[in-house]
Amino acid sequence: MSRPSDPRTVLLWGNRWWLPATDEPVPFTDFGEAADALAAHWADAPKPVRLRLIYQPDALASVGVSCPQGDRRVLASALAGEFPALDSPDRAWSHEPVLPNANGGTTVLHFETEPALYALAQRLAHQGLAVESAWPLATYLHALPFEWTESGAVTVLAVQAERALAYRHPRHAGRTVHGWSKDQAPAEAGRWLREILDANPEDPVLVVTAEDETRALLESWLGEDRPGLEWLRLTQALTRPATLPRYHPAQLLPRSPWVTAERLALAAGFALLLAAGWAGFDHGRNWLAVRAELAARGVRVAALQSEVAHLRANAAEIAGLRGLIEGGAAGPPLGNFLTQLSATLPPDMVLGSVEVRDHRFALSGWVAPAGTACTIDTWVSQIAPSDARWTLTAQMGADGTFAATGGFRR
Repeated sequence: MSRPSDPRTVLLWGNRWWLPATDEPVPFTDFGEAADALAAHWADAPKPVRLRLIYQPDALASVGVSCPQGDRRVLASALAGEFPALDSPDRAWSHEPVLPNANGGTTVLHFETEPALYALAQRLAHQGLAVESAWPLATYLHALPFEWTESGAVTVLAVQAERALAYRHPRHAGRTVHGWSKDQAPAEAGRWLREILDANPEDPVLVVTAEDETRALLESWLGEDRPGLEWLRLTQALTRPATLPRYHPAQLLPRSPWVTAERLALAAGFALLLAAGWAGFDHGRNWLAVRAELAARGVRVAALQSEVAHLRANAAEIAGLRGLIEGGAAGPPLGNFLTQLSATLPPDMVLGSVEVRDHRFALSGWVAPAGTACTIDTWVSQIAPSDARWTLTAQMGADGTFAATGGFRR
């Protein structure tokens, strides 16, 4: 059992709750009844009950993808065209850490095909069950092994009577998540695992089973003893001290509100300008970002009130910083340029870098799969019309990147 101060780890998998203290799951017929079913189980427990939720409904998909190097906001802007759930504020989604490769990076996306998690967490909270974090089952499976190979190869399979899910990261290939459902799930998962073990007999494999019958079926499929195979009961797995860092990108309940592509472009441009040496611009960037967030979301108002008041009290300093950005009477109009950049960058383009030197500048980034060369041309005509105080040309690369250069008129 976990210490009283620790959140209790619970698993929602399909139409059942699985708990660390009992082999018997808590079933529910309709997803809308899930919160009531769990609350009834802990009706007499002191409230609030803190939960670490392992979340694997049938409407949660996991897909391995190529992606640019970046955080949640960069991935959302680059991949939302292919995966609309990343642009849906009512659907939960997350991703595994981005691993570099020759073409940028790879990750595994986890996303809801139907919105459910946020409403579930709210209903649980109303009944005294506080969901402190929510994680895909694949992420939890990856955190279960106590020991790792030097190569980092790992295969973990979880199986119950009607469903199975596997996380696999081979030695020389990308990460994958496999899922099976309905009555044949244990048999299909067993055949898949037998092929893995036949080809890689020494690789460590952890198999988590919910029922004795399920384990017996898998053992019949796998045949003789396997040296790298470890078995674990599902209830025991839920009590293991699997480490999931607070800021792991697979967290399905992000700490900050979702950010749109337009606000991402604004924030990225300002932050990268700071990195180029424009010290002191942080207050102005935060002020603009807070105003955009308040206008678009209307959330976190109480937490932001003190910050807004502080920024207003420093209006004179912000005005002075803006003067520095403008470069004075003889300097380039950086402030106007950044404003035009953030206002014209389309949703299917994501800005990766901004570099300014004297009266010249260079931009680079990515174009979403739905974008074309026409997207670039339209953007150039909007950001640098004939009467602009700067010129700009841009080209789109074959790999979906774009590069733009230009200068300020003297």
